[in-house]
Amino acid sequence: MKRLLILAFMLMIVCGSVFSVDFGLVLGQTAEAESDFFTSETGFNPWFSYDNGNSISLYLSAFLTMRYSGEFSGEGSMVFIPEFSRFAFIYKINEKISLEAGRIEFADVLGFTASGLFDGIRFKMELPPGSLSAAFLYTGLLYKETASIIMTGTDGINYYTPFEGSNYGDYGASRRALASGRWDMPVKFPAGDACVLSADVLMQIDVNNNDDFLHSQYAAALMEFYPKDMIRITGGLLFSAMQNDSGNFGTAFGFLAQCKMGFPFTKASDLFGVTAKATFGTTENGFTSYMPVSGIPQGSVFEETLSGLAYLSLDYNIRIINSLFAECAVRYFMRTYNMEDEGNLYGGEIWASLGWRLLEDIFIFLGGGLFIPGMGNVYPEETDVIWKVTAGFTLSF
Repeated sequence: MKRLLILAFMLMIVCGSVFSVDFGLVLGQTAEAESDFFTSETGFNPWFSYDNGNSISLYLSAFLTMRYSGEFSGEGSMVFIPEFSRFAFIYKINEKISLEAGRIEFADVLGFTASGLFDGIRFKMELPPGSLSAAFLYTGLLYKETASIIMTGTDGINYYTPFEGSNYGDYGASRRALASGRWDMPVKFPAGDACVLSADVLMQIDVNNNDDFLHSQYAAALMEFYPKDMIRITGGLLFSAMQNDSGNFGTAFGFLAQCKMGFPFTKASDLFGVTAKATFGTTENGFTSYMPVSGIPQGSVFEETLSGLAYLSLDYNIRIINSLFAECAVRYFMRTYNMEDEGNLYGGEIWASLGWRLLEDIFIFLGGGLFIPGMGNVYPEETDVIWKVTAGFTLSF
């Protein structure tokens, strides 16, 4: 018996030198209040990773969220939301070619169109001038609030139908099939300045089998320029074409301009940024300007997407000490469709947050801000200021 135990122990040591296995659990608690509403979420995030030390790695994670939401003046409701999070199998064919399958992280080069977790497969190849990747993705198995895909009227009805925790017909996101190709190429100038050029194309096909369908295609290019160690200048362009159930075609375009810089003369590690984004497009024949796949909020309080939106943002981030950092932002939002109508200024937003890594495994955060409709002319003059406060912590095991 002792010999068997010694043999098992030796096998564990040998196996441990060949591959690595790790696992853990992250507990999170978040509370958010906004005007008359509040939400409290408790999340459990178990994860597991495996790496054979050569060509195969595996990462599995899941979420179980308990969400309580309601109005300050009334009763609330509780719902349990189970989700698979990142669920990825990675196979490195050789040093330059890899394949990833499962529920994988994906984002377009500008971050305008699709961002988050998607089910599918991605192929990546490193070439002497840069890297080439292709992805084939599907959205219908994702939880609808996480995916946030609202491209048609039926999508909106399904999205806002509450998931009660038992009817899984109300669980899934809008069913969309995506195909993407991307090229990234670093460039080094003789003076030593660095630049990265990226371009991608993305095709989205509506496979919901609804009467109101929307297919769309996107082409985007991005340049990131680093003239100095503490400066990054980013510029990007986007073109989109759309087809709807009436057989009509629509087009849209957008741009991104951004500059971020650090201040070497200050003792703290800080970063200041200026960002401008905008999309413009067709609004007749059933189209609502530019239509992204993922409804990515552009503000912290003002949560509209980039569909027919332009905004200017000033951001400042500072690491006060190694474990404590803060950020603040001032943003202004404008409407870019139906420009002939009176009132195209939504208003301004102010946001500030603080993050503190109390210990290596404990992180605490607090944020709050205001959206001020009175700084614009879209909303009626009597519209109240919208406020939001969020706080929480995560604990890792």
